[in-house]
Amino acid sequence: MNFPKLSFGKSVWKAGSQDLQHILDQWLENPDPFDNQILSQSAYRRVVKLTAPSLDSPVVIKEFLPARSRPTFAKRLIAHAKRLPRVNAAQREWDALKKLEAANVPVASPLALAERPGGGALLVTRHVGGGKTLGESLHGYAFEQRRLLRRVGELVRQLHESGYLHGDLHIGNILIGEKGPVLVDLQRVREIKDSGDRIRDLAFLDFSLYHLGVTRSNRLRFRIAALGIGLFRVADEREQLRIIGRASHARGIEYYNGRTRRTLRTGEEFFALSIERWKGLRHNEFSEAAAAAAIDMHRREVSKRGPAVIKSDHRSQVRCVDLDGRRVIVKQVVKTSLPKQIADVFRGSSARRAWVGGHGLRIRGFAAPMPLAFLEERKFGVPVASIVVLEDISELQRVSDVKAGTPQAQALPRVLQRLVTRLHRSCIVHGDFQSIHVYLDEQTGEATPTLIDLEGVRFPQEISDGKRIEMLAALNASIADEVIPAEERAEMFERHARALPYEQGNNRAARLIVRRSLARDQRWKGTDCDVSRRSG
Repeated sequence: MNFPKLSFGKSVWKAGSQDLQHILDQWLENPDPFDNQILSQSAYRRVVKLTAPSLDSPVVIKEFLPARSRPTFAKRLIAHAKRLPRVNAAQREWDALKKLEAANVPVASPLALAERPGGGALLVTRHVGGGKTLGESLHGYAFEQRRLLRRVGELVRQLHESGYLHGDLHIGNILIGEKGPVLVDLQRVREIKDSGDRIRDLAFLDFSLYHLGVTRSNRLRFRIAALGIGLFRVADEREQLRIIGRASHARGIEYYNGRTRRTLRTGEEFFALSIERWKGLRHNEFSEAAAAAAIDMHRREVSKRGPAVIKSDHRSQVRCVDLDGRRVIVKQVVKTSLPKQIADVFRGSSARRAWVGGHGLRIRGFAAPMPLAFLEERKFGVPVASIVVLEDISELQRVSDVKAGTPQAQALPRVLQRLVTRLHRSCIVHGDFQSIHVYLDEQTGEATPTLIDLEGVRFPQEISDGKRIEMLAALNASIADEVIPAEERAEMFERHARALPYEQGNNRAARLIVRRSLARDQRWKGTDCDVSRRSG
């Protein structure tokens, strides 16, 4: 194996046996004779598993790369600044490993520590047998998952009872070894100062399990084991479980909003895009040449009003484009109104909002067409026109096209109720939540709702009752009476409101939804609805 050298220069060993130091110096000088396996690699650190006849057992070497390895000048400057007021990350992790090992908390045994030229460092630990992360190990039978989550909860309780918290607890920082779960990546370990520290640690891991898809009941088993709660729980213990759940939800909002903001930055996934006077971003799966070709075909087809034009008016033009077998949708929006142009300075152009909305939904696990590129034309900093390129999902069935009495209509109440509850629980607002903007993907055997019209999607910190009622009224009004009967609509709302109660009361919320649905005067007329008749 042609293994890359880590860095140049002599290591300054601060801890570890001389025999191990000599072996590692040889490996640093020439890694080829050794059995090397890169476990992970980034611009910040590299983790390598090293096996050699001269070693009693495999070791794991974590190299903390120097500041000069950062991809941008700003990140290099931040890395230098972080080194000034505190001990470097390798030393912090070494100290944490020593403390936790002394407290009998399962961690990878620390073996050696060295400083490297240029500000880098090496941390060497014993390899954890088995070596799968918690995330990899949870893909199994339900009974095994429950048992494993209980053991993980016991590990976290042991950590907290030793007086320390992890600081970055997620499914990737727990390895499942031959003897059970083991904590790794301990740079942020510190002493617990108050109960809130422990709650935040548990909330981080609870959200990480949720993001993986672990059910609420299994996450509850983890929380119970982590708190050391018995079979019969008193009121204070039940409240503690709810507090962790609320903190986990808040962590999820923070995490998803952070990842959503990064969709507007260039990096490994997104690249800058510039075509003539238009500037924007593209996905790494979509080349600049493909973006230019899609926009050129869109303009030519719109100018001659060809059959592939889906919509064309004074405000927007939408066209389906075929790029060598890959069908995409190109949507161009022109803002002629000065107030709307000024509003777009603060909220972003239509294409930018559709880009953020689509990627934000996908980040949160919702189905939406992949935004492939967006471009803006600006004059004096004001966006006057924008173009977004999306993957085409027109072969899917729209909810508005579902016929009464079909299998799709029978499954629709449960599908839509789950979608609405997930959207509201995730604090997602869809600006025009009608049945024409929801598609059904049945390739997986179960209808998966897919959202379009992404420019109105927003991700606030909290979602108010008013926004929830507005979304439900728009959806309810856009589905005809015969497709979903009134009795089933009432059951849908009851299940939804039971999961996420309304502050003003569920009955009042239902009356407002009916009233606003009727005011929209669309497909739903409320002919067999008791609430509609009572409200006149």
